[in-house]
Amino acid sequence: MSTASNALDARCDCHNIQGVLTDATASITPLVAELSYITASNCTSEVLTPIITELKGCLSGAITEIEGFASLSLTAILTTADGVVLEVTDVAQLIVCILKLIFEACATIIKICPSANIKVVYALLCEVLVLVCTLLQTICGLISGLLICLIPLIPSVCFSVIATLDLKSTFSFIGATTPLTGSLSISP
Repeated sequence: MSTASNALDARCDCHNIQGVLTDATASITPLVAELSYITASNCTSEVLTPIITELKGCLSGAITEIEGFASLSLTAILTTADGVVLEVTDVAQLIVCILKLIFEACATIIKICPSANIKVVYALLCEVLVLVCTLLQTICGLISGLLICLIPLIPSVCFSVIATLDLKSTFSFIGATTPLTGSLSISP
């Protein structure tokens, strides 16, 4: 029996990292689409909170599933339902899709948010991004070498949003503590 087959057997019916991240992306995509319809006139807590709550639910669900992989071997974590063992770079690409979706949506909201609503809107965005950070840390804690593969792939919009929302210390593990050029370019 191959290592991948053994990994599949060891996992029983457990979900795999590819499945969790693909499902999370599929769940996040329509919510991000909803955020694209936000305008300066409706960029309020009342409009954003239900969408943000759903986003947080998607991220929390993914985090919980991935935390369940803690007792598995790296091969088991990287083995897809089809028995293919993913490369660490494949997982990095799946994560980048999620990062791009969420951070681009946050950047759009930051750009259009009226100054009267900045405090509450920024707080809502921070709630989502703290969960994104937890997701990243959880996955990177399970998959050796992932962070090294991931950092060069992280879109610059992520660093701009992190700086604008003052989350540099939260995301310090990805090198977000250094001064970022253009970090204010997305400010309202």
